[in-house]
Amino acid sequence: MADDKLRQELLYMVRLTSKYDFSRMEVVEGILRLENERQILGSVFGKRFKTRIFDIAAGQAVDETCVICGQHADNKVICQHCLSTIGESDYAKNKIKTKENDKKPRIPDFKKLIDKIKSISKQDKTKEEIKEKVHDRISLGRVKRYVKGVLVFCLTLILFIQIWILGLWFTIPDYNPTEEARVSSNQVVPVESADDAYAQLLLDFPEEEGYTVTYSREDADYVGRFLLNPGDCCLEIEDNLTDEERYDYFFKEDVYVFYISYLEENTGKVGIAEVNHAGSILIEGSFNDGRRTDSFYKFR
Repeated sequence: MADDKLRQELLYMVRLTSKYDFSRMEVVEGILRLENERQILGSVFGKRFKTRIFDIAAGQAVDETCVICGQHADNKVICQHCLSTIGESDYAKNKIKTKENDKKPRIPDFKKLIDKIKSISKQDKTKEEIKEKVHDRISLGRVKRYVKGVLVFCLTLILFIQIWILGLWFTIPDYNPTEEARVSSNQVVPVESADDAYAQLLLDFPEEEGYTVTYSREDADYVGRFLLNPGDCCLEIEDNLTDEERYDYFFKEDVYVFYISYLEENTGKVGIAEVNHAGSILIEGSFNDGRRTDSFYKFR
C-alpha cells in the first residue's frame, strides 16, 4: 500500500512538471493550495518538490538537481531520465487505461439478471421435486405446468405494472419542462471596454423586444467557465473535474457584469450576464425554463 502511494506521488510530480511553468507564482500557489486540501505530496520527495517549485516561483537560486535522483535537471526540478522512466512506466500506463475505462458508459449486466432468474427457477423446481417424493400422486407434468403458470403470472403482472407506470407518466402534467439551454446565435467578438460588452449583449437581449440591460461592475470569474461548450451548466461541469483539470479551470480573469431583466404582464425574467475580454458570455437566472437558476450557463 505504501509503495503504491509512493508511485502515485512520483507520477503526480512528473505530470505537474511536464505540464506547468513553475516560474509563475499563481501556478505554484494553485498547486500548493490544492496540496493543502488533498495532502498528496507527503514523502521526502514530495516535500523537496514543494520546496523547489516555491523557490523557483519566488525567484530564489536553486541547485538545479533532480528532487528524485539528485542528477542534473534542465528544468531545475526533475531530470529527463526520471520524467521518461516514471511517465512511461507500466504503472503510469495502467493509470491512463483505468481513467479511460472509468469514462466509458457502464452497460447493465443483463447476464447476471438472467442467471438470477434461472437460479430462482431451479430453486422452485427443487422444492417441487421434494414435494413430489412426499406426495407420489403429484406427477412431473403437473410440476412443470405449475412452474410455467407461475412464470406466466409473474411476467403478466410485470407487464401490467409497466403499462400502468407508463400511463401514469403520460398523465402527469408537465408544468415546467426542461428545455435545451438558451445559447447565442451570434459569433464571439473580443471586447475592450464595458461599452463594447454592453453592445454585444444587446444583440441577444435587444431593448425593442422588452429587455433591459444594466451595467453593474467589473469583477473576476473562473477562466474555465468561459471555455465550456455553449449550453453547459458550470456547476455540473465543476462537480466532475479531476484534480489536474482544476488547476487550469479555477484561475480567474477580469469580467464585466451586467443585470438583465424582461418584464411583461404575465411574464418576467431576471438574471446576470458576465462578459470576458475575449467576448465569451455567461448567463445566470430564469432564462432557461425548467433549468436551475443558481448556476451560470455558457451562452456565447
